[in-house]
Amino acid sequence: MNQIKGVNIGDIVSRSGNYTEPGVVVEKNKNGSVIVDTEPMVINQYHRYTNTSGLSEDEKAKFNGILDQIYQKTNEVERINDIQVEIDQLRTQPASQNVVRYLRNQQAFLIREARDLPRTYQTDERFVKG
Repeated sequence: MNQIKGVNIGDIVSRSGNYTEPGVVVEKNKNGSVIVDTEPMVINQYHRYTNTSGLSEDEKAKFNGILDQIYQKTNEVERINDIQVEIDQLRTQPASQNVVRYLRNQQAFLIREARDLPRTYQTDERFVKG
C-alpha cells in the first residue's frame, strides 16, 4: 500500500468510506493508514477559525495561537489590523510562509465581513507605483 503524502496530523477528513461524519486525522501509521477522530472538540482543537488542512501540526498550533490572541478583541477592524501586524512580522521568516498564507486568507475573510481594509501594511518596494 502506498503511503499517503501530504496528510498531516489535524487535517480535516470530510468523510471516509462508509463513515459520513467529518473528522480530523489524529494519527498516521507507517502502513499509510490514518486514524480519524470525529469528536467535534478534537476537530475544533485544530480548526478553530478556518480549515487549516495543509499546515503541519506545529503550524496549526502557531496559526491558532496567533488568532486566539487576536480574536479576544471584538472589533473586526482591530482584528484585521492585528492580523496584518502578524503577517508583516512573519513574512520575513521562510519557515512561516504557510502560516502567513493562512493568515492572509483569514484576513481576507474578515475584510469581506467588515468591509474595511488594514490601516497599514508592508509590501515590496517594487510593487509601489508612483
